[in-house]
Amino acid sequence: MSDEEATVVAADGSGAFMMMDEILERLKMLDYEMQFQSFKPLTHTYFAMASPNPNEQFFYFMSLCSWVMGLLGSVWQAPSQMDDPNSSASSLYAKLQEVGAPTNFGGWQKLKLGYGEPCCTILKWLLEQIPIEFKPALHSEEAEYDEAAVDDEAVGDTAEMPDELADAENEEEEYYHGAAGGGRQTKLTDSILEAHVEPEAWRIELERVTPQLKMQVLSDPKEWRNRLVNTKSHQQTLDALAPETTASLDRLANELERTLSAVKKAEQKMNAQCADVVAEHADKQDELAARMEEYQKNSDTINALTNELHSVSEDLSRVKEKMDSRGASMTDTAPLVKIKGALSKLRAETKQLEIRIGVLTHTLVAKKVQQATKPAKGGKGVPSEDDANLDEDDMGMDDL
Repeated sequence: MSDEEATVVAADGSGAFMMMDEILERLKMLDYEMQFQSFKPLTHTYFAMASPNPNEQFFYFMSLCSWVMGLLGSVWQAPSQMDDPNSSASSLYAKLQEVGAPTNFGGWQKLKLGYGEPCCTILKWLLEQIPIEFKPALHSEEAEYDEAAVDDEAVGDTAEMPDELADAENEEEEYYHGAAGGGRQTKLTDSILEAHVEPEAWRIELERVTPQLKMQVLSDPKEWRNRLVNTKSHQQTLDALAPETTASLDRLANELERTLSAVKKAEQKMNAQCADVVAEHADKQDELAARMEEYQKNSDTINALTNELHSVSEDLSRVKEKMDSRGASMTDTAPLVKIKGALSKLRAETKQLEIRIGVLTHTLVAKKVQQATKPAKGGKGVPSEDDANLDEDDMGMDDL
């Protein structure tokens, strides 16, 4: 299958289900059940739709691809269930590109799912590369007729099979016994007709062996005859149900059409009745939009004025703090108290100085008087050093 064909098949949503039937038939021809005994047998939709166990489905797909590529002579080791699905899908994608398989389905991420049209396309392409030889069938002389089981609707066809088999046995008996002479055939017939068997014993023996003479029909749902019979029966069922179903669908379609027309008329009537209200509502909407725009502008103005008020309030608080500090300093009497204390201290020190001055003055006066009286008694003489010092002290006191 070419890349264009693969793309066409993948474009249809049912392509995976159609390809899965062919994949399953080809795998059966290759006896895949013997190689994958640890896996459960595949169904007609296994790789066409998601499985309840995605890990097992992905590992099954990888194992099948590895086995089929091994049959083609291309070795690729299948990953284990513990490997990373991303790396496994990427490795398979690279190998498929190497062998020339169609890979125009969107990248290795599609193979990571383990189902869908890309996976079915890959399996189908790999299986188509394997040539399958059909050998002629070998029939034994005592071959048994294995007929497929049919459903209840095909009982009529099955009921005619014993008659056909009986006719075939009669023809064979006539062929083998008719080849001999006419006298031999007459003698055989006479011997059968002249059998000495009691009718009652014959009937009892017939009742005993009749259940054992029934032909057993083997039931194999995978056999193509059974599928054909089921398909015909389903076709008949569909043909029988189709007129009634079509009539019901036509009635539903007519009722839906009438309902839709009634809904459209009611909608038109409602629109006509509510035209004024709709126009008024539109006007109100426009007015509301204008009011909202005005409100937005006023909100911006209010925000600006609020910010300005906040700054003015901060300036006012700073001015108040300065005024409070200045008022507190003006009403504070601590400096005056200090000045008064200093003045009192100066007055006290001044009094002490005055007292000392008075004492010193008195002492000097006494000294002067004493010295003044000495020359009168002792005559004139040279003044002593003490007298000179006393004169200097007197001069100093006079200056004061």
